[in-house]
Amino acid sequence: MPRLILGVDPGSRVAGYAFIRARKANPVLPTDFDVVEAGVLRASADLPYAQRIGLMHEALHGLVLQHGPDVCVLEKAFFDKNVSSALKLGEVRGAFIAACARCSVPVDEITPAEVKKTITGNGRAEKELVSLSLKTLMGFDRGALPHDVTDALAISLCFGLRLTLKWATKDRLALETR
Repeated sequence: MPRLILGVDPGSRVAGYAFIRARKANPVLPTDFDVVEAGVLRASADLPYAQRIGLMHEALHGLVLQHGPDVCVLEKAFFDKNVSSALKLGEVRGAFIAACARCSVPVDEITPAEVKKTITGNGRAEKELVSLSLKTLMGFDRGALPHDVTDALAISLCFGLRLTLKWATKDRLALETR
């Protein structure tokens, strides 16, 4: 089980990130995780797009070097009617994947609907409900930070809980086949 999980909500101007650490070997509840650090990476909209992407890449790379996560989890890209936005999101995700690869940190993905369903019980929940749920589940109050932070925290927590469930199921099946 990864002890330190980095969740990232990618964006070309603002990207949320959250590092969580499992308190025990097999965490099963949101309270079994501690928030190590959470915040946003920002790049000015006045900068050329390529420069913004480069700055975001370097900022995430710096965080990965500083904290040394066991895994990075990105929100899986979704496709909307705006093809240009989808392409830009893909480019940002690629920059973040490359930042992790430079440090040999594996990258996984999780869908927005799965995150929302795990954290709120509703796969179509609004950002405010995700934020409120994390405050209730973990005591995390984002304060004046943008929703990108709680989205990143929800991504990392969902991954941690999903991984525990996957391993618990695998262990149970192994016991049943003995």
